[in-house]
Amino acid sequence: MVAYWRQAGLSYIRFSSICATALRAAMKPQLKAEALKAAESSVKVYKAKRRKMDDIKMT
Repeated sequence: MVAYWRQAGLSYIRFSSICATALRAAMKPQLKAEALKAAESSVKVYKAKRRKMDDIKMT
């Protein structure tokens, strides 16, 4: 049995994004502001430093 979102040609990520957008649009203004704030995300990317094997402690 194939999920209905897959039958519609959507990926799960796209399907969940559409659902979240529809849910936020239906919320009361007070709750909508909180939901929009929670929906924002940030990602920090750090470049790994090269280390010598002597510097790495094995435990």
